[in-house]
Amino acid sequence: RLLPLPLVVSFPGAGHRLVCNHFAGSSEGPREGPQGAGEPATGPGLEGAHRRPLSAPSKAVSVPCQGRGLCPPHCQCPSCDQPRLSLHPPALEDLLVTSNGSLTCTLSGLKDPKGASFSWTPSGEKDAIQKAPKRDACGCYSVSSVLPGCAAPWNSGVTFSCTATHPESKSPITGNISKLLGNTFRPQVHLLPPPSEELALNELVSLTCLVRGFSPKDVLVRWQQGTQELPPEKYTTWKSLKEPGRGSPTFAVTSVLRVDAEAWKQGDKFSCVVGHEALGPANFTEKTIDRLADPQCLADCRQPLPWLVLDLPQEDLEEDAPGAGLWPTTVTLLTLFLLSLFYSTALTVTSVRGPADSREGPQY
Repeated sequence: RLLPLPLVVSFPGAGHRLVCNHFAGSSEGPREGPQGAGEPATGPGLEGAHRRPLSAPSKAVSVPCQGRGLCPPHCQCPSCDQPRLSLHPPALEDLLVTSNGSLTCTLSGLKDPKGASFSWTPSGEKDAIQKAPKRDACGCYSVSSVLPGCAAPWNSGVTFSCTATHPESKSPITGNISKLLGNTFRPQVHLLPPPSEELALNELVSLTCLVRGFSPKDVLVRWQQGTQELPPEKYTTWKSLKEPGRGSPTFAVTSVLRVDAEAWKQGDKFSCVVGHEALGPANFTEKTIDRLADPQCLADCRQPLPWLVLDLPQEDLEEDAPGAGLWPTTVTLLTLFLLSLFYSTALTVTSVRGPADSREGPQY
């Protein structure tokens, strides 16, 4: 008769191993301790039984740390007796939407959060706010100080300094942060319709917003259905990636919105709203798409409707279609050329044949 081998669960580096013998009719439960692979299976009615090896002898599974006491050494938790200071820039949404960005200074790696104090230079128009301590998964504490109302000096390149003191630190810790200034490029926004394969299924369709050619890399992408802003859970936006090529670096980002095919079929308008610092005082631009102009759009699509795309400002349209304003001039010049050619040909024929009344008749 074949019986399963005991289940052995071990934590490397922690010195613990759990051996489970749980067979039908056996009263023996889990027990701790070593057990060799050559030991016979025991229990009532198990004499002469043989163990059946599993197809995979072992498998490593990651177990997240939940507190200092439950964290094995191999989790490599940082030490709680070495305070560390980190500074974080304002959130892009705060800078673009409210113009009220805040800087954050965090002192982490503390055994006891009591006694932490912060000072900022420059101090800003508003007083800094010290947040409540937080405990991380490894049992260490962190304390943060938030400096509000620093959007204008931050955008101008001012360097901010944060100094933190704590009883666990032998000396004050200071960190600096400033905005990296450089070339800025306006984003180009392209809104793509759903692919025909998705439209044929008549379920969910994907609208793709491609934003490219911008710098710096921080960009904000939002979606709207009609005039209502959609929650972030409705779409997926990937991180900005550097575009290939030489010269000044530019970046690109893609965002995909999944909507019901019925909403798309009914002609709902969907907008991709993009925020970037290079867009000027408005900080935002958008593209709106209405419906697919293709006979394959949906089964009951009677008359194909043209794309309705509300695009960027006029200067962006001129950039996207260089030479478009030369077309009327080209047509006018071509018309004048043809008229002059026709007139020249008529004069030449008249000169060769001569006037009608000057021709001499036949002589007899």
